Amino acid sequence: MNNYQLKKSKEKMLVFFSNLGATYNLSLTGQEILPDKIIGLDGLRRKVLIVEQHDSKYNSHIIDLYEVKTCKVKKIYTAINSDDYKKNSMEDYLNSIALEFDFKNGKAPVAVSFYRYGNDSMYEITNLETKTKHWEAMLSKMLLQQEQKKA
Repeated sequence: MNNYQLKKSKEKMLVFFSNLGATYNLSLTGQEILPDKIIGLDGLRRKVLIVEQHDSKYNSHIIDLYEVKTCKVKKIYTAINSDDYKKNSMEDYLNSIALEFDFKNGKAPVAVSFYRYGNDSMYEITNLETKTKHWEAMLSKMLLQQEQKKA
């Protein structure tokens, strides 16, 4: 895709995201726009809206933070050959960085990928990891406040 097509694709995804937020009456105060997804937070309603683009279709999730037990950064690495480990850095083996939501009711965890090997540039790892950690800190703080209110 050329830059014009990427821009148009991102604009369409933003419109879809905004319309979906309006449909569910969400007031999205924090947003993260990644190449193939948008994440938004409605702090008052404690909901996270995720829209992911696959080909020309969109998948969406709304995560209710009242149902979330933990939110953490999860890194997945490929197998490491002991001979190569001495020559290469850990980033050379990084397969993905995701924000993983674990639920109180035992529902399967949901992972939102911020970096995927082959999809994103290795030069973006540091920036994408920083963004993932920012979301982890922000959402974990909200979950902690939620637990403190119960006590």
